[in-house]
Amino acid sequence: MNPLMMEELSYDKDSLSNDFKLLYTSLTDKQKSVYNEIFNSVKRKKGGVFFVYGYGGTGKTYLWKTLSASIWSKGEIFLNAASSGIASLLLEGGRTAHSRFLIPINLTEDSQCQVKGNTDVYELLKKTSLIIWDEAPMIHKHAFEALDRTLKDVINVDLGNTSGSLFGGKVVVLGGDFRQILPIVQNGTRNDCVNATISSSYIWSNCKVLN
Repeated sequence: MNPLMMEELSYDKDSLSNDFKLLYTSLTDKQKSVYNEIFNSVKRKKGGVFFVYGYGGTGKTYLWKTLSASIWSKGEIFLNAASSGIASLLLEGGRTAHSRFLIPINLTEDSQCQVKGNTDVYELLKKTSLIIWDEAPMIHKHAFEALDRTLKDVINVDLGNTSGSLFGGKVVVLGGDFRQILPIVQNGTRNDCVNATISSSYIWSNCKVLN
């Protein structure tokens, strides 16, 4: 009776299946290539981290909508999150990343999300097949690293191993444009702002960029 999981599993699968067929046929060749790569990673359940790089108007939100219809129509859990409240309103079932993953406001390089064992959020993350985080470049890299450590704990806690693959082997898709707003570092220099982005994190070396 987890209300968060019930919410994510309450979508009309037949309706979403029909929506997906229409959405997929309308994708451009590049969008289809990105969709297929992400969906195949979800299907294989081998995990993977992707960054979909594109400026406004290239159809990232349309791609997210296609992925959500595809995953939900199969009865799996898919989480839509964004770095800002306005961006989250454009996503089906969207929430801000801080709200969805319980990310601390005051972040450090050792922070973890405030997810406790055997809670609704804990079980939701454990069952999630795909996570999309839109407008990723505007959030400090410590937020992504906190989610990485938390998912490793959530997924590998039964194995007694927290040093597994990134994000606990979940498929995580980040999206955005580095030419827009970068993280704000109080009293920081230009270099401080650049060093706070996801591209300066240890996660980036294992992240596949899709244009």
